[in-house]
Amino acid sequence: MARQGSVRDRSGTDPGASEHWHSRLPVPEAQEGGDSAWEYWQEASRRLDLAFAPTEPSSLAPLTTGSELSDLLPAGKPSHLLNSHNLMVIARRNNRVCPRPPQWTVLYERLQCERHQGPPPPPVEPWLWSHLSGLQKRLRFREHVEWAEGHGRLGVVAEFMSGLAEGDWVHMGED
Repeated sequence: MARQGSVRDRSGTDPGASEHWHSRLPVPEAQEGGDSAWEYWQEASRRLDLAFAPTEPSSLAPLTTGSELSDLLPAGKPSHLLNSHNLMVIARRNNRVCPRPPQWTVLYERLQCERHQGPPPPPVEPWLWSHLSGLQKRLRFREHVEWAEGHGRLGVVAEFMSGLAEGDWVHMGED
């Protein structure tokens, strides 16, 4: 019997009535302590692993071979479009991280050739190189590009990057 003033569900019964309190919730066909629960767990784990599989190179985006800077800033366009964001777009193409250490050292020397106050941070030191992830190396390179923008030396970075071959870059997954 339903309590007075209670809310009834669509079937006309009171869900809080004493005769319905012990009804069971629907459960999957897993038995407690059996192998089926473990199989459900393994399947759920496998699906999760597939959902977050390691990143693989895309076969949809072809590698570029032309001058990337001219692709980004066509001839006749204002040079004010040259900024650190645009250069980092180029630097990240093809899953790039940063220039290889010898090339990066050349850029570092070019950036401080006029001995500006507060030189850019040095490239990743050799003893630290193997301990940093690709993302950490890319962030250090970004610091160089942003420093160059702040000191009016972005043209030096752009010229340097346009002279690099694809093999002069470190790519994600490489050491």
